[in-house]
Order: sequence, then structure tokens, then C-alpha cells
Amino acid sequence: MWIAAAVAGFLFLVGLINSTDEKPTSGSTAPVADVASAPPATTTTTTTTTATTTSSAVPAAPPPPPPPPPATPTTKKSTTTKQAPPPPPVPEEPAQNCHPNYEPCVPVARDVDCKGGSGNGPEYVDGPIRVIGKDVYGLDDNKNGIGCE
Repeated sequence: MWIAAAVAGFLFLVGLINSTDEKPTSGSTAPVADVASAPPATTTTTTTTTATTTSSAVPAAPPPPPPPPPATPTTKKSTTTKQAPPPPPVPEEPAQNCHPNYEPCVPVARDVDCKGGSGNGPEYVDGPIRVIGKDVYGLDDNKNGIGCE
């Protein structure tokens, strides 16, 4: 592309020089290029000068931008890979000594009280304790379904 522009510029200048070889009539006021000081169009110097002049007259095109980097794997890739969901938690089967009306495990005893409360035991539990059925140990004082709050 640059070579074609240089050749076109050279041909334009050669045509310009050839058109100024004819001297204007004495009454003309148009400026005349000094043909005697201009190098002949057929010399290597003219070609080199013309090519240099032409190439400096044409602004340099900016270099093309670098190509974008290749796509890198992101978390999107990991989300597209199907992974088996974790197994649901296995419900704890009540141990032989857990009362079925409370969750988490409240031991089966003649009396159970909240730890740190005013009860006298003999067994104590830390709350909160969810009351599932009947509150046989009286752990839920305000009857909201949560004992030892």
C-alpha cells in the first residue's frame, strides 16, 4: 500500500515538473519553478528525492491494535459443569435415650431442665430446643415452640 502511494506521488511530481518545463510568456504573473535548479526527472536522485518527499508527505498509519488475548476460563466454566449436589443431610435418628418431642436431642429422664435455669435436674440441656410435640419437661415457658431460650 505504501509502495503504491509512493509510485502515485512520484508520477504526480514528474507530471508537475514536466508541465513547468515550458516557460510562461513574459506577461504572465504565475510563479515559475526554477527548472535549472531542479534535478532531471530521469536521474536516480530525483527518484530518491521524490520517493522520500512522497513518503514524508503521507502521514504514517498507526499500527494495528494487538489481537485480544485468548479467552481464559472463568468461574462460568465451572458453573456450566454439572456437579452432583451434595447429598441431603441424613436426619439423625433419635438415639435410644433421646425424647422424640424435642430437637436436638433431649435425654429421656425423670426430669430435664434448662442449663443455667432454676430447675433441679437431674438432667440439663442447653437451648434453644425446638418443641415438636407435647412439652413434657416444661422447657418452653412462653409456649412459642422454642424451649430454653
